Amino acid sequence: MEWFESPSRRMVMRLSVAVQLTDDLTGDPIRGSNARVWIEGQKPPIKKADGRSIFVDLPEGGYVINAEGGTYARASVNCTVEAGKAENITIRLLPNRLYPVSSEAIRIEGRAEPGSVVRIYTADKARAYKLLTDAESGDRVIGIYHGGVANIEGKLLKIIAPDGQGEFIRVIAAESGDRLEYQLSTELGAAYPKIGTVIVPVSECTADDNGGIMLLLKSGSGNGSPEMICEVSGSNGTVQKKIDISGSNYIKVDLTE
Repeated sequence: MEWFESPSRRMVMRLSVAVQLTDDLTGDPIRGSNARVWIEGQKPPIKKADGRSIFVDLPEGGYVINAEGGTYARASVNCTVEAGKAENITIRLLPNRLYPVSSEAIRIEGRAEPGSVVRIYTADKARAYKLLTDAESGDRVIGIYHGGVANIEGKLLKIIAPDGQGEFIRVIAAESGDRLEYQLSTELGAAYPKIGTVIVPVSECTADDNGGIMLLLKSGSGNGSPEMICEVSGSNGTVQKKIDISGSNYIKVDLTE
């Protein structure tokens, strides 16, 4: 358990949750006043110089941590506070329409059913992340090998078994210093063997009240393949479509069909 003294309050407080905000597109930490973090019904967090938001003296139990900012969409992550344990959580914020888009980004815009969730990931499994050990249903910590070239803390991923079945998972923190074991926001719903299972990074957004969507991808998100898989989850269930992102940094899509 970590304790620290607040110079302004002159009291010792118990660290419950430390939240680091990260830009989902770049993987860089978000610092300054561009974004805020809060838990409904709880005192505002203490802002640290390194950009972390510190919640102290939270009673044991489950919480929803919210975050948003001027150029970022709102995000929410579940967290459990346990006695004698401090949680370190990374929340990745998705760019909104005010985000300054660089020439290196691929912008996908279009329409979908209002309120539907749109998720996109590469169809090329050759360069996907790997599962380091067999994972069992109910696991909250899994080993992921990603070559050390990507910051995946807070990232939404899809884990896909050899038979093509899979589920979306979210990493909330590195469990070990070597960045090979990661804590998940929820338990795995199925078992996955080490051999043949792949893990791919996912970009997501929610269609607004008019059905508008906007996603930003890094150039090269397809790992050499121009084809991406787009999953749209709405009132009629989930459907998959394939999107070709080659030839342009601006892609227009209609996901209502």
